[in-house]
Amino acid sequence: MADRLIALDLGTSRVRVWRPRQGVVFDEPSVVAYDLNRGVAFAFGENAQKMTGRTPPGMDTVSPIHAGAVTDFEAARVLARHAMDTARPGRFALRPTVATAVPVESRGIHLKALDQAVLQAGAARTVTVPAPLAAAVGAGVEIDRESGSMVVDLGAGTVDMAVFAFGRIVSATSLGVAGLALDRALAGWARRQHRIDLGPVAAEQLRIAAGHPEAESVEVKGRRTEYGTPVVARFTAAEVHDAVLPVVEAMVQGMGSLLTRCPTELSADITDHGVVLTGGGARDVWLCHQLECRLGLPVRAAENPENCTAQGLGLLATSTRGTAHVEAFSPV
Repeated sequence: MADRLIALDLGTSRVRVWRPRQGVVFDEPSVVAYDLNRGVAFAFGENAQKMTGRTPPGMDTVSPIHAGAVTDFEAARVLARHAMDTARPGRFALRPTVATAVPVESRGIHLKALDQAVLQAGAARTVTVPAPLAAAVGAGVEIDRESGSMVVDLGAGTVDMAVFAFGRIVSATSLGVAGLALDRALAGWARRQHRIDLGPVAAEQLRIAAGHPEAESVEVKGRRTEYGTPVVARFTAAEVHDAVLPVVEAMVQGMGSLLTRCPTELSADITDHGVVLTGGGARDVWLCHQLECRLGLPVRAAENPENCTAQGLGLLATSTRGTAHVEAFSPV
């Protein structure tokens, strides 16, 4: 039965697939390229990502997932099918059970859309797991202990966070300010202050480069707003950080609000154990440092943080208690 399991982390920026005994076997951008004239998808993942912002008339690229919700059902279906087919052991393999992660506040129509997209992509059945639970298990956090622990999954579309104790989610929430919000803030700043347009890819590259501990200044390719001519702009790391500080502050406020809803004893436990960060944002050293300083709590990034959710999905679904172990978890 475990051989028929696929853990599918269908995220805003990347889609990852985990298989038992193999680990993460698929990791590509969550992008689909369409031929608009024929109405068919012709490129996925890395190949489609290379076309973003460069498509000629009659073609377009789509990112079908945003903030944990399906925003383009057909694109989500074909992307999930591409990922699942690539990860399956053979052409004639049986239809798999697929475990997927969802934001803790996902309800109703959003869960239904994701479930149907994965089923129509070729799954025999689906199991949904709260994203911070999957991230916590994948990061190796001991959620079964009586003392509290806190995990924050820094994704592209959402920041999913939860406090655990006695193997349960005590309190959890999702924030819509995440990696893409940081990039949008940076692009808006460059346009207002320097009259330079940055595409989504350029803004992300600028933010990541500025987050390196040794970065003093960084270069990025953009376009002048007045004339539309290309330009290579140079900014200091300090300028980039100042531009995204309002978004960082919103993250800190959300994390603080979650802690205030927890029993005092659990909050005290987190003071001792610290906060574990997962997701791609955990690779940003500057962001981790800012969260630690502003929260006044120890903050550390998990090992291989971007793969924690996919790995945790698989570990939960293949645990000795089976998929019932997964379905037993829900925020209280």
